[in-house]
Amino acid sequence: MRFETKLFSQTLIQGALEYPDRPAITSRGTTVTYGQLKRAADNCTLKLLHAGFQKGDKAVLWGFNGIEWMVAFFGITQAGGVASLMNYGLKAADVSALTKMVDASWGIIGGNTISIADPNAAAKALMDGGVPAQHIFPATAFVEPTAFAPISAEDQKLLEEAYTRTKPEDSQVIIYTTGTTSIPKAVLQSSRSVLSNCEGAMLMLGDAVGEKLCLALPTFHSYGLMVAHAYLAMGRHVFLTPLLKPDTLLQMIYENQITNMCSVGAIYGMLTSMPEFEEKLSGQLELCIVGGGFTTPVEMMRFEKLLGGGKLLCGYGQTECSPVITVETPQDPLERRAVSVGRSLPNHEVRIWNADTGFAAQGEIGEIVVKGPSLMNGYYGLPEEKQAIDKDGWLHTGDLGRFDEDGMLQFSGRIKDIIIRSGENISPVEIERALMEQPEIREAKVMGATHPIWGESVEACVVLKKGPLDEDDLRARLKNKLASFKVPSHFFVYDAFPLNENGKLNQRGLHTDMIGRLYELALTAAMNEGLRILDLKVKNRNYTIVPACSMIQQLAEQLHFDEEKAGQIRLSVEEMLTDRIDNAFEENGEIRMEVLLMPQWMRLRFTDTGRKYSLESEDASISARIILANVDSYASGENADGETEYCLDYTYNDDFSVKDYLMRYKVIK
Repeated sequence: MRFETKLFSQTLIQGALEYPDRPAITSRGTTVTYGQLKRAADNCTLKLLHAGFQKGDKAVLWGFNGIEWMVAFFGITQAGGVASLMNYGLKAADVSALTKMVDASWGIIGGNTISIADPNAAAKALMDGGVPAQHIFPATAFVEPTAFAPISAEDQKLLEEAYTRTKPEDSQVIIYTTGTTSIPKAVLQSSRSVLSNCEGAMLMLGDAVGEKLCLALPTFHSYGLMVAHAYLAMGRHVFLTPLLKPDTLLQMIYENQITNMCSVGAIYGMLTSMPEFEEKLSGQLELCIVGGGFTTPVEMMRFEKLLGGGKLLCGYGQTECSPVITVETPQDPLERRAVSVGRSLPNHEVRIWNADTGFAAQGEIGEIVVKGPSLMNGYYGLPEEKQAIDKDGWLHTGDLGRFDEDGMLQFSGRIKDIIIRSGENISPVEIERALMEQPEIREAKVMGATHPIWGESVEACVVLKKGPLDEDDLRARLKNKLASFKVPSHFFVYDAFPLNENGKLNQRGLHTDMIGRLYELALTAAMNEGLRILDLKVKNRNYTIVPACSMIQQLAEQLHFDEEKAGQIRLSVEEMLTDRIDNAFEENGEIRMEVLLMPQWMRLRFTDTGRKYSLESEDASISARIILANVDSYASGENADGETEYCLDYTYNDDFSVKDYLMRYKVIK
């Protein structure tokens, strides 16, 4: 493990010396070795130095994931500069403003969303932000054949002089994280903070770290940057994808026999929904690291089951901590990992703070605070009173949590109003201003809502000057002003917003009402056909059915079936799977079991491609008779794919409302 120097340049030098011919990065079908990566980074550094680049200069790095992006990052930091990492989905005006805000005077441009329509737009955006035209370079220039040429003795001396100018604690990275206003904060990270985070995270993962990683996260994000450097510092092979398309990812992982992956919950959800996932990737992916949160505990357990032996590890972090604060380990049992965000990194201290009483006891909820070598150098350009690190060295996260009896952190929510959608920090204020510019809107309030895939969705509450509201037209207008991920998913119309006793907006009351409306929409769309909350495939090859049966019994108890009835439901599932496994197949096959919540009953639906068999036939098995004795209603038939369906229905208790249950636990997909 090569983290000792805590310098980006030195980790790359060590890799090139130890394994120059080992593959380092693959992207868009091209692979560079550690030796080639080092030579390309050196030539990038030299090009900057020859052009007048000085220690501490800030260079905007703006582009999709790729080899050229990593080369440019190493080139900037080796030259003693600060890489200002831009989201490739930002509008030109946003990039100009951020460039000006941090006084960047250089720029390296790769592919980005605005360049697709106009190849000159990106350079113009940087020039509008104050970067001289002669200081702007295309990222592709650093991966041309000449970029891998050997370095002359004179240039080698110039490089070595540049290396000595940088200290581990110097700021070398700027990453933007949105605060409570629409003005982003520029987080200053050092190579020491990032590589300390890498070291702690890799120690926690231990032997689970594989030889090949699919990094399906933007490298301009703190998490993507850290994971890329962690694997490169350990001599691993990192596969970068410019765009996060599930079909491309699946094929790349399968063809290259990649065993480790890092992405957000949304991408994992899309992958598992693909028909080829189980056939191609089940049993291959050994470690899946999640950034930006995952889905519900049940969904996480379902996903890990589909991995066929692999581990899904979540964590918690902030850009201000470069970014990981806590992480789960492969040794933690699934039932603990599904409801926590792990333990603190080695050499880091994480506590729970209450402003009135000080540090909280185990089990108490308070603000999560952290101290350690991964902390940022501060927010660029902000005075001391607006910094997030106090005089005692504690980073105040603005998030709420508690530690359980095993020392695992339970995330409890956010003090801040920031919406985090698939890892993107989104300011409600920016969206509200865009809404207020629309002629039909009098008032606007934007808030987040829990989402099973994105972590949070962006939702808007509006009061109209005139109506009705044309949502499609409004959404189209907003897309001209905002990045697509900031456009609200829904627009909820109010006659007036609720006010508190002081005549100010009752935000909590409005949020509660909005959540009710949101789930009412989802329920209305889903309940008639049955809301599927569980979908499992059970193979009749060396498969133990106990986990599936236990999961169904736990669900039945949650749905307020009494202990006896829940036991009967479990027994029915056990007998149904046993009956089909024993009687439906001559050799191999699989049985699909779905749980659907209907307005009046829970339905267990079984389908398979095996031999058809009626539970109600005269020669029915003992299992069939047990099932029919316990079920409230039974039916069988053929679906559109020609498979036989077996439906077992169980009526809820009279005092149980499935609609209230779904709204309370927010399990709507």
